[in-house]
Amino acid sequence: MTPTLLNSGVWAFTGAKVVLWVLVLTRLTGLLAVFPILGSEQMPLQLRAALAVLLSTVILPVIPVPKVVPAGLPELVGYMVCELAIGILLGTVVSWILEAVAFAGGMMDMQMGFSFVQLLDPATSQNTSISGSLMLQMAALLVFVTGLHHQLILALVDSYRVAPMGQGMPLQAMGLVALIGRLMAKGFQLAFPVVAVLFLLDLVLGISGKFMPQLQLLQLSFPLKISLGMTILGLMLRELAPWLEPLFESAPRLTLKLLGG
Repeated sequence: MTPTLLNSGVWAFTGAKVVLWVLVLTRLTGLLAVFPILGSEQMPLQLRAALAVLLSTVILPVIPVPKVVPAGLPELVGYMVCELAIGILLGTVVSWILEAVAFAGGMMDMQMGFSFVQLLDPATSQNTSISGSLMLQMAALLVFVTGLHHQLILALVDSYRVAPMGQGMPLQAMGLVALIGRLMAKGFQLAFPVVAVLFLLDLVLGISGKFMPQLQLLQLSFPLKISLGMTILGLMLRELAPWLEPLFESAPRLTLKLLGG
């Protein structure tokens, strides 16, 4: 055994680097756990673990060293809990954008009559609407087409400036509530064309049934609402990417703002 390996200073330096790497890995794991597609159950666990280890190793040299390194296991666990919560918050904003799209799809299906039919979403193992599942898959694909995954990695590195290790989680609670309200409004805005047109169709059918009671409104309304709703949905899908792009561009900035940046 060489004298270098017996040097206590070398072991202390190496141990500090390992602790720093573990904390970076913890924050990155929280981000990947809730990130669309990468955090889904269909992504092999070994691949997710390898991706987290690789990214942690790559970004470790640019991460600022904390002023106080945890000295014991209880302190290290406390650091890891805070790092995991920050990472989850970074990825949750993107997940909420996609949930706003799924919320809009659910509202559309309710008006078109597709709410009677529920599909099993393999990503979440839960029942989901037809339109919501279609729009959600397209939105998840746009996450990678627009390069949002790269921007979030940069935001993760920048988050150490806003929320350094050992400083806790400076969450802006009111900003979080405002963001949830904004995304719900965006979801309603996305569903509004289908909901508004089908509401007018219901109104016209109701008036027609008043003047012509012999009309079989139940049999007539379903094919009309489905065909009209699917036509409008098809036109909306062409505008889904331009509609989502501003939200995706603002997602890294919003995550840092929630941390006080």
